[in-house]
Amino acid sequence: MPTPQDVPAKDFLNRKIDVCFKHGDQDGDGVMTVRDIYALAVRIVAELGEPLDSPKSQALLAAFEGFWQDVKQAMDIDRDGVITPLEWRTALTEFAQEPKKFEGDFNPLARALFDLCDKDGNGKVTQREFARFQKAFGTTSENSERAFRELDRNGNGYLSVDELTEAWREYYTSADPNARGNWLYGDIFQQSIWEDGKAAVKA
Repeated sequence: MPTPQDVPAKDFLNRKIDVCFKHGDQDGDGVMTVRDIYALAVRIVAELGEPLDSPKSQALLAAFEGFWQDVKQAMDIDRDGVITPLEWRTALTEFAQEPKKFEGDFNPLARALFDLCDKDGNGKVTQREFARFQKAFGTTSENSERAFRELDRNGNGYLSVDELTEAWREYYTSADPNARGNWLYGDIFQQSIWEDGKAAVKA
């Protein structure tokens, strides 16, 4: 199995983008639709044990709706209501070169996600809370523990929303194989999220 250092920078970023597409394509039909986006949001809410009608859950659903409208406008080139893997990869590669646009379209969703993880609202996400978030994306418990250590930049035993937002930015924009944000969803080279035939995209 390859390691990040074995993969050229462009291909490494593409791999992360492709894994993210798989997360979004909840029904596995090869395209991303608004139904997939809502299904992922509901899955995250369920894994975190939050009532669907709570303010945090409703904020997350609203953030996913806003995210979908933004990415559909930018990515759905043929305006058919679905986003293909190649449309997703092409647009996110461009987003990586435009920090302000990325932050405007992606950060509201990141904030809503991590506010949901922060169950008691104290600005701290524990390893247990983070593991439940990662479980929604298919991360194994072993990889989740490693990811938590990687993302806890100051080693204080919890993740701040700022640390998580920085990890989010690095995951989607950095081609550096040593960036801590690469661990946002666990090990992107683990077999269960890459070598099952769903994450590969033919350019």
